[in-house]
Amino acid sequence: MDRTHRAMFALLCTAGCLFLLVFLLGAAPGSPPVATSPVIAIAATQEVVATPSTVPAPPTATPNLPTPTPTLTARILTTNELPKIAPTSFLPGRGPTLPGELTYTGRRLDVYVGQGTFTADEVAALGLKAEQALSYMQKRFTVALTKRVSVGVYAASQAPGDGTRGIAYTHGDTNVRIYYRPSEDQQRALVVLAHELAHALQAQAYGKSAQGQADTVLLEGLASWITGEYWLSLSGATSFQDRAATLDHAGYTGNLAALGSQRDLNNAYDLWAGFVDYLTHTYGWDKFNRLYQTGRGRTPGSANYMGVYGQSFQELTDAYYATLK
Repeated sequence: MDRTHRAMFALLCTAGCLFLLVFLLGAAPGSPPVATSPVIAIAATQEVVATPSTVPAPPTATPNLPTPTPTLTARILTTNELPKIAPTSFLPGRGPTLPGELTYTGRRLDVYVGQGTFTADEVAALGLKAEQALSYMQKRFTVALTKRVSVGVYAASQAPGDGTRGIAYTHGDTNVRIYYRPSEDQQRALVVLAHELAHALQAQAYGKSAQGQADTVLLEGLASWITGEYWLSLSGATSFQDRAATLDHAGYTGNLAALGSQRDLNNAYDLWAGFVDYLTHTYGWDKFNRLYQTGRGRTPGSANYMGVYGQSFQELTDAYYATLK
């Protein structure tokens, strides 16, 4: 090949390469660089958090739930094989900081442990089960938390009162605390914790002001009712009416308000939960919600029963007891 032909061949090769380059650049205009693909894939898997913009209203109807099964509940409480519950909203941020070690952070709960109680691992497992209990209670009460709640597990000697096992602080940033010795029954501890979380749901539903003034019969009776199967697992009863009838036949009858002065408050809470069940089934949730918000202090029986139902507290109590015979 002479010099002229070699020059023409080189020119043709150069032109062909330029044409191929232009074709490749123009084939997919606007396509993102390959290096960004992993970033896009990662972003696509991130959870989108939806923060409720309004406070849920109190329940308006009795939820359509299956018959309580305490045996099933006991199995849930005492094993690590938790039931599958549809994911609930993840609440961002952190609840109020409590004394002790932060040992568990869930979708809605931050759980702390102090000295002289269950181990950190046991409390972390308790926190996981408490999240499951909270999912059950939110569905039962048709009210959901909109802010994270902190839970503290502490030694029984640190309880604010003699015999106190749990307490809910709902006037500020909501937190609940339970008090147990290392060797005590963790199933019962979970039930008490669930009951205290039920108070947080009450404050969510009715507001902190109404919660602070609620009639104790309604305050504790409704919390036990919200706790549902978990609370019933303590007695093995299949319903609150069944449990109330058992107590009535055992002699716990007459003055419903006076039960709060007894040392064993569980029986009072059982009968008060039955009373809440009776009121809501007989007269509906609308009237009960109005009644709850008429509280004038913690005195049992002090809500405005006459104004809401047209009957006194004692008249409603007598009618309730009559259904247990």
